Amino acid sequence: MRKVKLLQQRLADGRSKKVIFLSHCILNENTRYLGGACRGGCIKEIVEQCINEDLGIVQMPCPEQRAWGGVTKRLILIAYGIRGTLLYPFFRLFLPFFIYYSKLIFWLLAKEMVGQIKDYLSYGFSVIGIIGIDGSPSCGVNKSLDLPKSFEMAAQIDIKLLTVEEMNKIIFQCLIDCRGMYIELLQKKLKKHHIKIPFSAHDLMDEIHKNCTRVKIPVSQ
Repeated sequence: MRKVKLLQQRLADGRSKKVIFLSHCILNENTRYLGGACRGGCIKEIVEQCINEDLGIVQMPCPEQRAWGGVTKRLILIAYGIRGTLLYPFFRLFLPFFIYYSKLIFWLLAKEMVGQIKDYLSYGFSVIGIIGIDGSPSCGVNKSLDLPKSFEMAAQIDIKLLTVEEMNKIIFQCLIDCRGMYIELLQKKLKKHHIKIPFSAHDLMDEIHKNCTRVKIPVSQ
């Protein structure tokens, strides 16, 4: 490590040595749930703030993409419109196992992210904050989803008549004040390693309702 630090001093360059970790869909809305993307690509307001403040941007993996079947979340789409079918009773029995499986994948991702954060910190970089997505079942910081309720409502959907507006209404009705599963695990792991990093959040429902406001970039203590 002494050799590395000496080389860092000798080869000092233009890097700011400040980084921020962002939830995946802030930079790539193509991984949002179907009906939840409001942009063709990234949330420019947040990206522009990071650029203006010379922050290196670290894009965290999308927990739901990893655990729920890729960019379209194929595993949860199975639940859409199944009430009244032979699959419905099995779906209700399967849900607790699905949530447990999701937490396992999210735990592995949280472990990976803490490893990256420790790597930055150990070589004198500043991790100034982490920005999540309020309204996400995985990346919510202040607001998340009641998953059993949201799956139950999804089971009642008439796929042939479903619209973007109705899909987002379901999401809004299932919001609860709590952290998403991934963010909760990430915060616990950071605390275990005595790492203090401030969290902030982009509000998904505000974005959907076209009330996008400037996200306050968190500043580490």
